[in-house]
Amino acid sequence: MRLGFIGYGDAARAVAKGIKDEGTLSEMAAWSRSIVKSDVPDENGVIYTGSRKELVDYSDVIFVMVPGAAAISCAEETAPYLDESKMYVDLCTGSPHDMKIVEEIIVKTGARFADGAMMDTVPKYLHKVPTTLCGKDVDEAEKIMTSLGMIITNMGTEPGKADAVKLLRSMYTKAHLACVFEMLEAAEHYGVAEFVMDGLAKTMDNKTFVEGMDSRCAGGVIHAGRRAHELDSAAEMLEEDGLPAYVSRAGAQKLREIGALDIKNNLTHGKPKTWQDAMEYVRERKGAQK
Repeated sequence: MRLGFIGYGDAARAVAKGIKDEGTLSEMAAWSRSIVKSDVPDENGVIYTGSRKELVDYSDVIFVMVPGAAAISCAEETAPYLDESKMYVDLCTGSPHDMKIVEEIIVKTGARFADGAMMDTVPKYLHKVPTTLCGKDVDEAEKIMTSLGMIITNMGTEPGKADAVKLLRSMYTKAHLACVFEMLEAAEHYGVAEFVMDGLAKTMDNKTFVEGMDSRCAGGVIHAGRRAHELDSAAEMLEEDGLPAYVSRAGAQKLREIGALDIKNNLTHGKPKTWQDAMEYVRERKGAQK
């Protein structure tokens, strides 16, 4: 089997290095607009082809690792060179909608298709970065990638699911980071950053992540209205001193929406104890209010 990379940035180089180091594959090639054709393998054992067509002709399996915004255009530009002998695996971080379009483009050529999302830092884990995978030919792609030593979670045949998981995780990690920066900027302004961080550490370190989510969500659906008011007060404090409060205002609005569901007065099957219980109430009350 020959593996080709379309896009050969840091992530693709890390995957190639991991595969080379593990010794699961010796024939790899790459093409991107930023590299020059070379038949001499680089430090990762990868040769550089001179065109997209040459890369496709060389490869049995193609890993597409371009920026997510280029996923559709890459599929369109690659499609004329594909046929039923090729496996096209899109590892960009695009939207589920985009992945459905990409699958349609690729499947029309007769090529097999899967799309995936790498769920952690690729240079740290190399090819063993945990990767979710989905799409029409996900089972075949899973076998191929597992044979290379990759760590795969099969999400089924619906395209875009893998990227949905990554983007939804990003809603927490990136929005949480934005909240942290907003909080720290304000905490430093008031000269209490160390006190705030120490207090949060004592609270957060007492529970595992899931235990913390259970506690916050279970209590949050009952007391969302009160917590929205508290967050609005924090935002007002910041704004009065000319500090940004974008995340605080958005958070208060979301909590008001949850509070408006009036879950605390409609605990039809007892107080929630887990995040799953909390979300069951949210779904139930939204359905009742339609």
